[in-house]
Amino acid sequence: MSFCLKRIYGCKDASYDLLKYIICDFTYKLYKNSMSPTDAQSWIAVANKRGADAQAIYKEHPNSIGSVYMAGYAIECSLKALLQSRGTPFPTHGSDGHNLLSLWKTSRFNLSDLNDPNGNKAFFIKQWDTKFRYESDIGNLDLDLGDLIKGAMELTGWIQTRVRRSKPRKKK
Repeated sequence: MSFCLKRIYGCKDASYDLLKYIICDFTYKLYKNSMSPTDAQSWIAVANKRGADAQAIYKEHPNSIGSVYMAGYAIECSLKALLQSRGTPFPTHGSDGHNLLSLWKTSRFNLSDLNDPNGNKAFFIKQWDTKFRYESDIGNLDLDLGDLIKGAMELTGWIQTRVRRSKPRKKK
């Protein structure tokens, strides 16, 4: 596992321990609590933890795609919090559960809602993928990793504001 983390995240120094802790803690918590959150506030709590993980990785490794990978999960969990608060069903497992564009559309949002002239938020909705966990860099994008993380944090905040304003649908 250590070799994989070093290769994937480009860790070569003592700060590798921080990244190792974040990933191991995340993996352990997933294993220990293998059930998905059951309410909007739990989804928001997970989203905020993934956002903090993304920022910590970026701070220690500003060229690591690992921060973008974790930021995508922050957006995913924020969208699921919104859908949960509205009483709208959504997938929680498999590739459909991680498809940000599908979750975005299910939330009844349009890409124009992003107000994103530089594409730092749209990147996550249109291009983010769990396959980033196997990548060592972001590829041929003209986007700065720091700007992507900032865009992701703005987007999670925007979505979470809508969660707070959302009222559940009445059951028939």
